[in-house]
Amino acid sequence: MRRVSLQLMTTLGFLAPGITFSQTAGAPIYPSADAEYQKNWGVPMINALPAYLKGYTGKGIIVAVVDTGLDVNHPEFQGRISSALRNFGKDKAEDDVSHGIDKADGSIDGHGTHVAGIIGAARNGTGMQGVAYESTILPLRAIDVESSVDGEADEAAIDYAVQQGAKVINGSYGPDTLNKNIPDPTKPGEYKENPNWKELTYQPIWSSPESLTHTFETLKNAVDNDVVLVFAAGNEYEDQPQASSIPGGNGMLPLILPVNTANGVYKFVSNATEDDFDMNDPKTYKFISPDDSAVKDLDFSELSGAVIAVVAVDKNGKITNYSNHCGAMYEWCLAAPGGDTDNGPEGGINSTWPLGDAKNNNNPYQSDEGTSMASPHVAGAAAVVRSAFPYFTAQQTIETLLTTTTTLGEKEIYGMGLLNLGNAINGPGTFRYKGVFDVDTQGYSSVWSNSISGEGDLTKRGQGVLTLTGNNTYTGGTSVVGGTLGIEGNTAGSVSVSERGVLAGAGVVGTVTLSNGGTISPGSTLDATKVLSALKVAGDLIQGAGSSYLAQIADDGRSDLIDVSGKATISDTAAVVIQPDAGSKLELNRRYTLLTAAGGVDGRYGSVMKPDTLFVNMNLVYDARNMFLDLARSSTAFEDVADTHNQRTTGRAIENLGSDNQLYQNVLFLSGDQARNAFDQLSGEAHASIHAGLIEDSHFLRDTENERLRDAFGTSSSRPTSSLSYRSNGNDQVPEVPGEVTLWGKGFGAWSRINGNDNAASLRRNTGGFFLGGDRLVGQSWRLGVMAGYSHTSVRVRDRNASGSSDNFHLGLYVGTSQGAWRLRSGLGYTWHRIKTDRSVAFGSFSDKLSSRYDAGTFQAFGELGYRLETRVAAIEPYANLSYVRFKADRFTEDGGAAALTNHAKANSNTYTTIGLRATSEFALGKVDAQVHGGIGWRHAFGRVYPKADFSFGDQPSFNVQGVPIARNAAVLEAGLDMKIGKTSTLGIAYQGQFGSGAREHSLQARLALRF
Repeated sequence: MRRVSLQLMTTLGFLAPGITFSQTAGAPIYPSADAEYQKNWGVPMINALPAYLKGYTGKGIIVAVVDTGLDVNHPEFQGRISSALRNFGKDKAEDDVSHGIDKADGSIDGHGTHVAGIIGAARNGTGMQGVAYESTILPLRAIDVESSVDGEADEAAIDYAVQQGAKVINGSYGPDTLNKNIPDPTKPGEYKENPNWKELTYQPIWSSPESLTHTFETLKNAVDNDVVLVFAAGNEYEDQPQASSIPGGNGMLPLILPVNTANGVYKFVSNATEDDFDMNDPKTYKFISPDDSAVKDLDFSELSGAVIAVVAVDKNGKITNYSNHCGAMYEWCLAAPGGDTDNGPEGGINSTWPLGDAKNNNNPYQSDEGTSMASPHVAGAAAVVRSAFPYFTAQQTIETLLTTTTTLGEKEIYGMGLLNLGNAINGPGTFRYKGVFDVDTQGYSSVWSNSISGEGDLTKRGQGVLTLTGNNTYTGGTSVVGGTLGIEGNTAGSVSVSERGVLAGAGVVGTVTLSNGGTISPGSTLDATKVLSALKVAGDLIQGAGSSYLAQIADDGRSDLIDVSGKATISDTAAVVIQPDAGSKLELNRRYTLLTAAGGVDGRYGSVMKPDTLFVNMNLVYDARNMFLDLARSSTAFEDVADTHNQRTTGRAIENLGSDNQLYQNVLFLSGDQARNAFDQLSGEAHASIHAGLIEDSHFLRDTENERLRDAFGTSSSRPTSSLSYRSNGNDQVPEVPGEVTLWGKGFGAWSRINGNDNAASLRRNTGGFFLGGDRLVGQSWRLGVMAGYSHTSVRVRDRNASGSSDNFHLGLYVGTSQGAWRLRSGLGYTWHRIKTDRSVAFGSFSDKLSSRYDAGTFQAFGELGYRLETRVAAIEPYANLSYVRFKADRFTEDGGAAALTNHAKANSNTYTTIGLRATSEFALGKVDAQVHGGIGWRHAFGRVYPKADFSFGDQPSFNVQGVPIARNAAVLEAGLDMKIGKTSTLGIAYQGQFGSGAREHSLQARLALRF
């Protein structure tokens, strides 16, 4: 502040919207302390570098600067000035916060810009930087060019700052005093000795009780809204050495108490606004009696803990010759760099200055001194601390700044010591008073690494993890009622845990008492290598009713441990919660030591809450001083938890592998639901289901043979294979004679789904391909033909994380005859399959990727008998079909890990009967002969409809699994259109669908037939 009259008020920061549940820190910066950091020597003096290295820069915090204004065009503030800036003076527009011009010499009054730069000048590679260089500055102009303060203006500015969400307010103004030197009216700009000067032994208060009370109410409103208030202590020491030991201004308001009023620590001047008053002549002072009702009961103690007063020190850490002392305010007062230009301009604080000040040689930076320069160092530090600990209240922020200082000397001079930001971002240093650090961490996780002393206490509330790493000696006790408190160092006092609180860590605590809802959970909250470790209790452990012990165990025998130096007393309604360490594969016949007490164990835990491990018993075992956990195999077999055939056979097969097997060990500690899921994945049912899909697709080959025979004999057709060259009523047909060959081709595509059941998961498949064939008449009524083809099938069993494909190569032989109205059709076929599969298995901590390549074959035969009925509009053919299909896969072993299966070649055979009705009608489509055809049938599958496969894990005995079921009953729908495109050629398209219980298939087909 100016050495004449201004005092500095600090600003508060606030938590910006959008900050989520993690301790606010940017990327680590400052690989070294560079010139920009060093330019204002006050920044390194307060040890700011450690904060920056952790990424704490005040980002997201609004700091209100109640002062003479701000040069908003200065490059150090670009992009970080709040749009809510406002002028509360009477000489400018409301949105004009620019500085005034000193009438005496024409210079710009740059006090506010200088203060704001110390708080938050940018780190932009030029000039200097502020303490909180990523904070947001809210400039509020309330001081005029002659450095006089309008009481209404500054109080309105503070109220406005609170409304705008500021959480730090900096004030660089305060009362003047009785000066040794006064202006010489005969020599403008010069001073003379004050003939009426004398040294005051008290601190005069110039404000009326009413005005002072209004100021208190303004500050109290800021306190109630969680704002940190920072004020300069004043620069009156040279003029009033004794009086300045009780600094004036807003920083002293918490000192105004009835007892201090009665003892004359300060005096209320009654005539400060009257004509007969002269501040520089103490003979004109009139005082209000301490017993006067207007002052005797004034009590501003509610501001205690919400205000910081700041004195100024020089480069050497010595109190400056102008700065007031902390005096009776030492409990809320500290020292910060304020500068001392008596030792040259380098002794001042270098900061920003308004642009275009000719009296300053247009230099955008200037060196100055005063407690006005000390206060913004503290305000900037408050913003940084609030960005480091977003859950801190204003009082907790203030206490952290005050109790992490560097000791300089007498408290009456330096208060709590020199501001040390590097210490403050490590949390509080002392719990001075009870109830202050009742902390709601609000979901944030943070670390306090200072060694905390004092008579105060700590209460941890809210979600999030708070970790203490220091050697803590505070005596007020610790309570955990929400979230997790981690002790990584030594906390000597007693700890109570209740409600939803958790005590964790790998350090040392005093006596621990857990009550209903409280949990103790040893293990480091910081070091991942010490997640399973011991929490030492240097006292007794009292595990009360409704509390719990969360114990982690690992497969290598490590576990959490409560190591009690005294006695462990356990309620029979307390519980142990067993939690295997992430990724651990626990083993049978392990013993874990969970609790040891040198003074003995009294009582037993009433229950053990453990994972739903049906296959393992977890039993607590006690002796006089210890509690152990033993793991042993239960009587529940793997197959006992199965709900389906596949789960049962797979579970039995895994059990037969023995306890040394990897699969056995990974299944052993699963819950019932997890085990059933594991068995489904391990069963390999996807292979059997894929076989089911290929069996279903076999109908494309025999249907193609059948439709070609229907077409060749001119019967009613439901396929696009009719050449229309056999119509008996056409005059343009070329009759076929024995020996002529008809060549044909067909393409098709189909998509289908077979729904799963309780045993097997749903199968989706897509198939596309083509057939080529040729046939000829043999004699007058028999037709013999051959065909071949290729198709590709892709399948997916989503719920088993399996997929596959098959390249299918087809060969067929068909023969049929027409005897009057009777039609007999038959055929044989064989398909070679080249199958590829991929599937993944993942459960618990086990995972495996599996693949296979193997061959399979499908043989089939069919016979169909139909009877043709001619009507005026259509030909109708009722029919009956009998088909046989046999599928067999070669033996194969999957590529993969422990879950790889070996398939033992097993055949699946199915017999189908279909009865139905087909109809066709011929018509002219322009000049083109055409026919439309359709059909409906009912297909029934005999015998077993669940394809089976025999598998084994390696060379172990095989087990049987079933795939998704083939539809036992299905409706078959057919529709199509054929067109004669030449005397001996036909083109057709058709649709076929099959609809059974849980099964759907749709296919589209196109065919061309040519006769030679």
